[in-house]
Amino acid sequence: MCAPRGHPVKIDAMAPRSAAQPRCALCGAKDVSEPGGDAKYCPACWDKKIAVEDIVAREFALKRYIRAHSAEKYLVYHSTLKRPCGQVIVVDDGYDLFLTLVLYPSFGWEEPAYHLEGDPEGRSFAEILVDVVAAEIIEPWGGGKWHLEIFRTSHAEPEDWNGEM
Repeated sequence: MCAPRGHPVKIDAMAPRSAAQPRCALCGAKDVSEPGGDAKYCPACWDKKIAVEDIVAREFALKRYIRAHSAEKYLVYHSTLKRPCGQVIVVDDGYDLFLTLVLYPSFGWEEPAYHLEGDPEGRSFAEILVDVVAAEIIEPWGGGKWHLEIFRTSHAEPEDWNGEM
C-alpha cells in the first residue's frame, strides 16, 4: 500500500516484523556469528565454549602402547581413572588411516562433558574424545582421509574380553 505524495504513512506498531535477529544462546547478545554456517553464539561466548571444551579435552591422555611401521595402538586415559578407559588402534594402508576406537564401560562416555548455562549444544565425553583423537593421532600421521569405527565393550576390563567385542 502506497500513500499519495506528501501524506504520511501510518505504521502499525503491532504488525508482525520480519524474522527477528537470532540471539546468542549463552549471553543473549544479538551479534551471533559463530560457528560459521550455523551461528548460535557471539564471538566472546564461542571463545568461552571452545576454552571449556579444550579444558575437558586435556583431561584425556593418549599413550602409545605399541608402535609398528604402519600401525599403532594407544591406550586412552582420563585424569579421574588410574586404569585405561579405552584404546585406539591405527592402521595406515599408505593412502588412508583406519582407526578403531574401543570404549570401556568403566567411564561414562555418554555423560555431558561440561555444563554452560543456556547452552543448547553440550557435548558428551565420547564426542570430545573424537576431537582428541583427531588432534593427537590423525594430524601427526599427516591428516588426509581417515575412517573411524567406535566400539563399546561389554566387559569392564580388556583381559575379560577373550577376543570378543
